[in-house]
Amino acid sequence: MERAQLVCEFLLRRAISPRDRQPPLAGISTRYMLLLLYLLVKLNVVTTSPSLIADLSLAYFQSRDVRHLCYLSCNTYAETKNIVSNFIKQGIMTSVIMIDEENETLEPALKQSNIPLGLYLDASCMEAKPILTKASRNNLFDALHIWLIVNHAENKSNEKEFDAKNVFLNLNLSVNTDIVLADFRGEYYELIDIFNYGKIQGNGLELTRYGTWSPIYGINTYSNNYKYKDRWNFHNLTLRAVSVILERPKVFRPTMLTELGYTHGVSAMTKVVAQLLHVLMQQHNFRFNYTIVGRWIGSPERNSTLAVTNSLFWGEQDISCTCARIFPEWLNWVDVFFPATTTLETKFYYLIPDKGVGDYENRFLTPMSAGVWWCSCAAGALCVAVLAAAATLETRPEPHVYAFFSVFATTCQQEYEDGVQIIQESFSSQGRRLILLVVGLTSMLLYNYYTSSVVSWLLNAAAPTLQDLDTLMNSDLELIFEDIGYTRGWLDNPGFFYYSGHKNPKEDELRNKKVINAKRTVPLLQPVNTGIELVRTGAYAYHTEPYTAYQTISKTFDDTELCKLGSLQMMQPAQVYIMAQKRSPYKEFFVWSLMRLQERGHVRAAQGRVSGPTPACSGRTPRALALGQAAPAFALLAEATLLSALILVMEILWHRFTTGKAEGKLKLIKSKTSFIFKTIQKEI
Repeated sequence: MERAQLVCEFLLRRAISPRDRQPPLAGISTRYMLLLLYLLVKLNVVTTSPSLIADLSLAYFQSRDVRHLCYLSCNTYAETKNIVSNFIKQGIMTSVIMIDEENETLEPALKQSNIPLGLYLDASCMEAKPILTKASRNNLFDALHIWLIVNHAENKSNEKEFDAKNVFLNLNLSVNTDIVLADFRGEYYELIDIFNYGKIQGNGLELTRYGTWSPIYGINTYSNNYKYKDRWNFHNLTLRAVSVILERPKVFRPTMLTELGYTHGVSAMTKVVAQLLHVLMQQHNFRFNYTIVGRWIGSPERNSTLAVTNSLFWGEQDISCTCARIFPEWLNWVDVFFPATTTLETKFYYLIPDKGVGDYENRFLTPMSAGVWWCSCAAGALCVAVLAAAATLETRPEPHVYAFFSVFATTCQQEYEDGVQIIQESFSSQGRRLILLVVGLTSMLLYNYYTSSVVSWLLNAAAPTLQDLDTLMNSDLELIFEDIGYTRGWLDNPGFFYYSGHKNPKEDELRNKKVINAKRTVPLLQPVNTGIELVRTGAYAYHTEPYTAYQTISKTFDDTELCKLGSLQMMQPAQVYIMAQKRSPYKEFFVWSLMRLQERGHVRAAQGRVSGPTPACSGRTPRALALGQAAPAFALLAEATLLSALILVMEILWHRFTTGKAEGKLKLIKSKTSFIFKTIQKEI
């Protein structure tokens, strides 16, 4: 005010100076005009003229880059037209709502706006306070509605005084509220930012200095920071948070959600979210009042089972201290915060079957196992028996000793002679040669073909596990499930394809064949410890999350069982999101905060802390051979055996043919020779 007064006094002295070379009339007119300007400044009238108020509102909305404006006017139509024309000339699309005693409601278009909308209100209007009350009821104090309320000088000196604290104290404001009050301060207007970190949550009204406006200097803001940087400290705000524990404990401790390691009933994705939100709680000074439920997804109808989604839909909670996989239908109930905090996946865990016929890996023998050695011993005993019988027919002394040591020597890749010399070639042991051939073929089968097939299969082929839902349905495994919310939803709602995320007939077929119409020996829903123990019997396949399963598997399974453990992916890794009320006032803040945590590595760190142990087969325990995988090797052996037998038959036939032909020639020669001898004898 003093600066404006000094300017006017300076101009007035210049106007009455004798050096003024203007015409007298013009000089008098200028003097009178400047004198009038000086008096207006003294009377504090200049800063409250309608044109300057219009300049103030235009400057503010231009600084906020507002392109759409609604003017809540109580002026005459002529004054309203002049103000609106000023906005339109500057490229701001402006609509007008005349507020008077007959106007009971605001336009519905204000509530349905999806782009930032400026709202300009004169605090001197008689209907200003009722309009603000109606706006509060219609949830118009959010980030998409940018309010400017101008408090004139004359409002401070009469019964129409606008007391911001009393007016806004009972209105439904929150942390995303965007209200600026232009309060008259004499030579300038002070711009006051008005919001509340959470009126419903019990916090008080916040009044902070946003900046100033004056006719000479225009808009001057105190901070150019992002809105939530200036609203960093939430002043111990208490948010209502809902989380999920499978079996609600009698005594709940918040540390159950954030402590490292496995906690019974608390899923991995809940722990990741709890740790991230704990970081934000420390940074921004707010806290949670927890509500624990047993399911993530629940019907939005009243009197339904309490779950995360319907408690947010009913407005009973502010935010979820957990996350869930989201389907389009659920976006009508809740809002989600980006980015995703982690992923969710589920698997069936089972032991690879030891027997059975079909596509799910009928198994043969495990390398170096007792079965292999017993098969070798049985083949050797059979060879000893056959060789002993042959030696007995040959009247060898001690045929059983000869047979045993012959087979034993062949196994050691040596030769055995019992010291009996056979003089005539015709008495050499053909049975011995045959037995040695059999022993050689048996050794080749057990050593070369079998071990080479195992090695090649283990190095090149896929692991012997169930490959898809068809092989699972064709197996003898009985399905059991972890008692968890999304599993109950999948079991209770045919046609609900939670695991695939889209319509999948295989899911319905699996549910009908292996769940609804299956003969059961144990209850369908099992806790984790019991379910994993049933898996160890080899007759069951247990459905759960990897994080949950490995907490028990890592403590109870030995290396042999780990090598036999198989898994079938039921739900592919899917991103999960934190949820909040629909049109939550905290959405923008938490999205910004979660993106900061992701940029700084907090998300990955939380995932690493919660991931837990993932035990794997050491490789020292040999894995059983799948007969189907080694079938080509055994088929090749069978073909070679048949080819060998065919060659043997051909050799025998050829030998007989050549021997018979030679004998015939010999007889012919003998007959001719005898004929010649007889002829010679007659002649003699």
